[in-house]
Amino acid sequence: MSGEPRTDSQESLNILLKQLEREKRSLENQVKDYALRLEQESKAYQRTSSERRTYLAEMSQGSGSHQISKRQQMEQLPRMRENLVKTGRYNRVNQKTVNAKRGTVRKIARSNHLPKLNQ
Repeated sequence: MSGEPRTDSQESLNILLKQLEREKRSLENQVKDYALRLEQESKAYQRTSSERRTYLAEMSQGSGSHQISKRQQMEQLPRMRENLVKTGRYNRVNQKTVNAKRGTVRKIARSNHLPKLNQ
């Protein structure tokens, strides 16, 4: 300083400069905070996305194997029935048939399979 006394305009400019510097530091800190939050949320998104892909892959494998097991069970039914017929355990009386008008209907037992009545 050249020894001249400060004027009010210089003093007000210095005060304004200090306020602007504080505001600049505050904004720089906000930018750093936002950058850190963005990085953390990006990592969280990547983690969640990876877990989602893993989960979907497991679900598709599970549903595929479930469909395969259902298909295998359906293919085994005739063989199971054949085995029951061979061993004499297959009882057609208990089997249900489908009637177009009535829906599922139990087959009626034949008279030769009913027990004899004592008179």
